[in-house]
Amino acid sequence: MNIESILRKHKKSVTQERIDIFYYIKSNHMFCANDIILQFSEIWRASIFRTIKLFLEIWIIRRLYLSDKEEVYELNKSSNHHEHMKCEKCWDIINYESEKICKKIFNEAKKIWFNIREHNIWVIWTCKKCI
Repeated sequence: MNIESILRKHKKSVTQERIDIFYYIKSNHMFCANDIILQFSEIWRASIFRTIKLFLEIWIIRRLYLSDKEEVYELNKSSNHHEHMKCEKCWDIINYESEKICKKIFNEAKKIWFNIREHNIWVIWTCKKCI
């Protein structure tokens, strides 16, 4: 995934801040805005939030619905599609392969003439440690 070509394709400015934020995101599985703020104290908070919004709009990242308290994101990699399960007691999060489930959802959507733009499957469970 080449950030410069993606930004140019969407007619967006290629800035060093966007490049730096992208490579930080690429090296972390999940992150929130505060993680980026802590990593890049020299970048204004507003610029970080604008970059997150832009990356969401052009599908570089996707929002994960894992917390009521803060928004969590991950790099949007079509080659490694997965969903997440969160333990309701210890908040441990695991990934699980969701290709078969997602194909079923997309096929059902096609049958009723829906075009899915984004999806998230959020599973809340109790892990082995907490049972």
